[in-house]
Amino acid sequence: MSLIASNIQRIRETIARLQPDHAVEIMAVTKNRTRYEAEEAINLGVDLIGENRVQESIAKWTPRPLIPQHLIGHLQTNKVKYAIDHFDAVDSLDSEKIAEQLNRRLAEQTGGTFNVMLQINAGMEESKTGFPPDCDVVRNFLLQASKWPHLEFIGIMALFPRAIDTSEQEKQRIRKLMKETGELWRMCQMEGFPWAPLTILSMGMSEDYEWAIDAGSTLIRLGTNIFGPR
Repeated sequence: MSLIASNIQRIRETIARLQPDHAVEIMAVTKNRTRYEAEEAINLGVDLIGENRVQESIAKWTPRPLIPQHLIGHLQTNKVKYAIDHFDAVDSLDSEKIAEQLNRRLAEQTGGTFNVMLQINAGMEESKTGFPPDCDVVRNFLLQASKWPHLEFIGIMALFPRAIDTSEQEKQRIRKLMKETGELWRMCQMEGFPWAPLTILSMGMSEDYEWAIDAGSTLIRLGTNIFGPR
């Protein structure tokens, strides 16, 4: 059994142990990974591919992968056209400006709808973009989102402080933030906006995905835990 195969098997066993009651999808994050590595993960049944950069993805995935590919890195306005052409969803929508750009481009290019997720900066870190983990802020944004008829808000992608080489106190704070983000997601779901079903809660990376599953995550984003260290 290859390293990637044994890693994916271990991840599935962990999911089954921690969350037997609902499905948790696995996104293979393929930043700086080869297409060969990524295709092995696809063949082993990961659910989604996550890429951080539009240009890297275009170079690696032409033609596109056989499973959905989501953009999880920051989307620049000058890359909006390419993101629509190349990805199945943008999980990192972090501003009204990007929403407007996406909606306008979709109206011009396809006339159809496109899946997006709201990026939540759960730790309020200056180095990261995204909406604050405030239910009123998120609700108010979604309330006005009907003016972007070409966007369907399928979920929330939350970013947290890194859990590697940190104190026990900081680890407990991260776990608390995850619980609060899960509550925020459920409250926003209950609003019932037709254009924002919010069926996905994307949180948890290689160093903290077990905490995220415990907090209700339905999609974990894993790179090192699948492919090993770079």
